Amino acid sequence: MAAGIEIYDQNGKLQINQSMLIYVLRVSGTSYVEARKVGNTSPNSLLVPTTNTYTNALVALGGGEGYAAAYAGSWAGNGQRIYAVGNCPVGTPFNYYVFERSNTYPATNFGVEIRKEDTNEIIFSTSQRVMRVTDLIGGVVHSGEQAVTYGGKQLAFCQGNFAGHRIAGGVQYFGGGGGPIIRDEDNPPPGNTKRWNNNGKLYGGLILDGGQTVRTREVTYDDVTVGPTTQDPPDDWYQALSLFVVDVTGIPVGQQFY
Repeated sequence: MAAGIEIYDQNGKLQINQSMLIYVLRVSGTSYVEARKVGNTSPNSLLVPTTNTYTNALVALGGGEGYAAAYAGSWAGNGQRIYAVGNCPVGTPFNYYVFERSNTYPATNFGVEIRKEDTNEIIFSTSQRVMRVTDLIGGVVHSGEQAVTYGGKQLAFCQGNFAGHRIAGGVQYFGGGGGPIIRDEDNPPPGNTKRWNNNGKLYGGLILDGGQTVRTREVTYDDVTVGPTTQDPPDDWYQALSLFVVDVTGIPVGQQFY
């Protein structure tokens, strides 16, 4: 017989027990696209001001007027999240929702609270707004987009991982000041003669249909010609996307929730 409290949904899926940690809303707001370059070819980007307060944060983005955003790391090492947005116009608004682990929430002694037996940390409280994940989409976006629609809902997407691909074209050899020359694998020409076309994409998402649809999307960040150089191109790589579809219906924007 299981010990402690366990709550299941109508499909028998475990929702809450006395051991798990869930993610709950800490702060919401609106950020605007700036002329901050990401990589070599994404001219504009979006900064989500999580600050170092939320060290385990998951960030959901909504709105965006149909433009895509893809998580591209931290900015200046200050713990803030930066999202690439490609050719999205400067000034385009994106709503953000910052979720953090439930055990960072202070005790309120109000309503229903579930705590871990060994540490007394809060697992669930009726005063918290739980992150409601309705779906998970993604994969290798280079091979095709995915989309989900929930009618009547206001959705956001939360990127669970850094994802994308990098593909280098075949090496081209150039003569001194001239065009391409015949490539000889066993006896390549000397000097700075190598060039290749680099294809780099970040994987992310966008919101459509007035907030009812989430779709995966690529954002260009590194489509350039490399060379002339003596170096060989690095290996190609793919990192599949995990994109959470988050229900943010009725959540006010521009508030703190702790």
